[in-house]
Amino acid sequence: MLDDTTIREFLRDDYPRLVNAVALLTGDVPSAEDAVQDALMRAWIRSDRGDDIESLPAWVAVVAMNLTRSGWRRVTAERRARARLASAVASDDVRSVERVDVERALGGLPRRQRQIAVLRYFLQLDTREVAEALGVSEGTVKNSLSKARAALAASLQIDEQEENDVEA
Repeated sequence: MLDDTTIREFLRDDYPRLVNAVALLTGDVPSAEDAVQDALMRAWIRSDRGDDIESLPAWVAVVAMNLTRSGWRRVTAERRARARLASAVASDDVRSVERVDVERALGGLPRRQRQIAVLRYFLQLDTREVAEALGVSEGTVKNSLSKARAALAASLQIDEQEENDVEA
């Protein structure tokens, strides 16, 4: 188990070196500090649960770098989404009432459901790509999509059975 002494030694001996290493990846010291601190917090939590961490510096380094990569994927997906939405808005000077309704309905969803719905339906990423972009499981994506569809159908007053009949 990690104790106060181990954490203090880590902070004194390894923390500055790890922050600098992660900063080389991110190009940003504050982001590197956030990633290393988040990784250290996760190590503390795992240790409290009884998980054995053989080398705290190595474990924190790997987790911090994984957090950084996840952040990059998220930012990349957000940039692609913004670019596609910007081009869609630019091609249509007058926003239709339907578009405003959809935007309002999406805005009413919880953040995770909104992210997943936009990535899946607007950016047309498959379930695996959405899961990777957000760092969640495919099951989480499918569950969130189901909830988002139900909430959007209710908000937009769409009868899903009617929609299925029209598509068939």
